[in-house]
Amino acid sequence: MPGWNIRVHDKYGPVVRIGPSHVSFCSPAAFQAIYASKHAFAKSDFYGVGAPDYGGEPLENLFSLRDVQRHATLRRNIGALYTKTAVKDFEPRVDSCVDLFLTQLADRTIEGPTNLDMSTWLHLYAYDCLVEVNVSKKLGLLEQGHDVEGFIASADKIFHMVGLFTQAPVLNWVLNFLRSLVPAEEAEPALKFTLAEVKAREKSSRTRTDMLSRLLDLHTEHPEKLSIREATAAIFINLTAGHDVLAITLRAIWYYLARDARVLMKLRAEIRSASSGHSISSIVPSSVVSRLPYLNAVIQEILRVHPNTGTIIERKAPQQGAEIDGYHIPGGTTVGVNAWVLHRNREIFGEDAEHFRPERWLEASEEERIAMNRHLFSQ
Repeated sequence: MPGWNIRVHDKYGPVVRIGPSHVSFCSPAAFQAIYASKHAFAKSDFYGVGAPDYGGEPLENLFSLRDVQRHATLRRNIGALYTKTAVKDFEPRVDSCVDLFLTQLADRTIEGPTNLDMSTWLHLYAYDCLVEVNVSKKLGLLEQGHDVEGFIASADKIFHMVGLFTQAPVLNWVLNFLRSLVPAEEAEPALKFTLAEVKAREKSSRTRTDMLSRLLDLHTEHPEKLSIREATAAIFINLTAGHDVLAITLRAIWYYLARDARVLMKLRAEIRSASSGHSISSIVPSSVVSRLPYLNAVIQEILRVHPNTGTIIERKAPQQGAEIDGYHIPGGTTVGVNAWVLHRNREIFGEDAEHFRPERWLEASEEERIAMNRHLFSQ
């Protein structure tokens, strides 16, 4: 999908009609109009697949909610739990997963160099880490070195189906039929796991520092702001969508550093210099690494050249229609921008936008850096 979308815009320009009622845009102005203005467009039906049926109703979450007002209210009510300051408290849990990840790699190379499928290992780490942060336990994926109880396999199947059915809406009835055959909690191990964790935590004292405890605390203190069902949905989407996003980004970091020795050596030197006050066996704290300019430039550049979704981020034009890039778009038309296309825009990211070059974030003026950040889908 990303390659195809890039090619059609290279051939036909910044506005391309890709279906009877679908229009793809790639300009900075279109991005701002569709997603970032005060009158940002509502989500399309694309997002309905993100809410599994539970109890006869969709388990709506921040990803799947298409009602603009409901989405804004939920985001406002739980947004504070996802800030950098709030998640800083989860650092020891992340560190425990990093330590286990490094131990497993060390154990497998103790007798000398060997081949390891780092794509798999990074995925195992991502899932165990997300579960640890959300519910204070690991699934055992890192410890066993493979998928456990089909968590990753089932998620992969779901993502493949979502990719098919969202790009061919005429097939949505097939997805609905398949979902009707088996209860969602049986078809999706992550949902069954989430339901069990929420039920158990409701009955116990909440002394753990994790996302589930904070969501349930919010429900206890302000039940009008967050229901148990909404807390359950938040944990479910954190695990299902979150692990894949994290795994994709980690794999991209590994890939781009492995193929660019210059960047790798420069990054190693910066990290070693910053970690000089820490023991060789300790994990450098986020308070230190967050201030490393080249590391942060590398991360920003990875998020730019390798976004974690390859599809157009769909929205619906408002009922009265809209003017985008000089075109009148009728109301109800599905519109959107693909991050893989926008992130290669030379007007924003420079003439070498197709290349991985972290230095662009350090060389840019303040105005240029603000513009680049404004047009990253990860922001």
